[in-house]
Amino acid sequence: MLLAALIIPNYAYAGRYTNAIAAAGGLQGRILWIDAEANLQNLDSPEKVAAIVDHCKKANINIIVLDVKLISGFVTYNSRIAPHVKFVNGKPYPQDFDVLKTMIDEGHKAGIAVYANINTFAEGVVRNNIQTGPAFDHPEWQSIKYQPERWLKAPDGSAYPVDGINVTPQPGRLNLYTDSKAVPATIPAGGMCVLIGSDGIVIMTDPGPCPCDLPTSKNFVLTASGPAAQWLRAYPAGTKLTLEARPSLVPMGKSPDEHNAVFVNPANCQVQAYELSIVREIIRGYCVDGIVFDRMRYAGIETDFSNLSRLLFEKWLGRQVEHFPQDIFTYDPTPGHEVIHGKLFGKWMEWRAGVIHDFVAEARKEVKAIKPEARVAAYVGSWYGSYYTVGVNWASPSHQPPYDWAGPGYKKTGFANLLDWLSTGCYSPYPTDADARAANNDWSVESAGAESNAVVEDDTWVYGGLYLLLYDGNKSGLERAIKAAAGATQGVMLFDLSYIIDAKLWDLLERSFTTPAQPPHTIPGLLDEVKKVKKVVEEGKAQVK
Repeated sequence: MLLAALIIPNYAYAGRYTNAIAAAGGLQGRILWIDAEANLQNLDSPEKVAAIVDHCKKANINIIVLDVKLISGFVTYNSRIAPHVKFVNGKPYPQDFDVLKTMIDEGHKAGIAVYANINTFAEGVVRNNIQTGPAFDHPEWQSIKYQPERWLKAPDGSAYPVDGINVTPQPGRLNLYTDSKAVPATIPAGGMCVLIGSDGIVIMTDPGPCPCDLPTSKNFVLTASGPAAQWLRAYPAGTKLTLEARPSLVPMGKSPDEHNAVFVNPANCQVQAYELSIVREIIRGYCVDGIVFDRMRYAGIETDFSNLSRLLFEKWLGRQVEHFPQDIFTYDPTPGHEVIHGKLFGKWMEWRAGVIHDFVAEARKEVKAIKPEARVAAYVGSWYGSYYTVGVNWASPSHQPPYDWAGPGYKKTGFANLLDWLSTGCYSPYPTDADARAANNDWSVESAGAESNAVVEDDTWVYGGLYLLLYDGNKSGLERAIKAAAGATQGVMLFDLSYIIDAKLWDLLERSFTTPAQPPHTIPGLLDEVKKVKKVVEEGKAQVK
């Protein structure tokens, strides 16, 4: 209990207990993240891998996370389950090179732990109109996206579809603009512009350039040409036009999300079985130190609204949903506004978060059954206040979130206690709170790390993640951000290798980590000691009160 003796007198100043004990013991996680897609050209030979590990050794990095399953669903290790990456930027990737085994061999020789990361529920991409990945081999796996189909309705009942929001106008289309910067200076020949007030009344029409009275919070602009303009001309100034948002359910393959990634449905038992089979294959086939789960989530609040999810939700709820998806939420007709919560919004959020929680629990069980010493970790966004939109509650199950819709059952979906460590993306160009305040901002690396600790409540170790591109050309800022992340949490995760190589940052990392350190999660029983210390301190505080 030496560390307990160090922290107890200083708990009032130390912040979270995990922070204080890690600092007292000189413990620190230092993670280099290697994104597969961005770095395949840096990982296509044993010599390149060895050089990366050598740099890590000199910079006292103690963990390498190697991304082995891309958002496309393709993998870079020798798999009998998932398709192997064949081309990188049009060039063939060596099929006989096992980058995961090579990284493990080199990393372990250097005393560096190596984790395999999988992009869990991303299983395909759409690029240049080309569809690839298991999500297209199994279209029934794809998440169903609930999105608004906007229409402009006239008093006579006639309606016309709105095809684009804040985009370049296309011939024959009706487009809507809420952003003054997006309003075009010119429109297609024969087109027209219409200014609409917040009450839906047509303020003015203009067959030429768009109105100089651009959109504000009280009005918006429509552009139209061809058939759309012909329809719109029938309604002069003073006419009330109503913007409607009708529900539309679309497979993600037809409406991909970030990076054109196609997510599959996390609640689908076939999807879960497939992802777990990949986890088992890696743990059994490779001497990895653990598995990291990235994109272990829904694509967004708009997924998954499949019939399967509806049936599973109704079974969990114990009754049928009368109006689906409207009882979950509806879209505000005006783009850019938040969704309007339905009567079952809170229950839906709880059920989705429960799906992810149960997957984490099962994945941990699978990993530990095969290799008890292997660790289970996850990478999430530090913006906990809005992370529920992707169906994830990465907090401690003891943490009651401050959502007005979150009932007592929601906090039970927290899964921090199921992880050996957690990296939260503390994405901010401002290292400290003082830096953020000076820029009239309230989000810094320091505050993101502090919030991460507060939400996790010492149920696992937290390593603050840095997006290095935010410090492009600002090396002194990056050095300060590294200190801020490592000080606000129990370590730092650097995303990602490609930026380090491009910006020549190895020397900076050597300056930042001048001496070796051991990650706190590698010390057996230490987290249990933290909880004992916490209990002693909290009981003492209660007695003082």
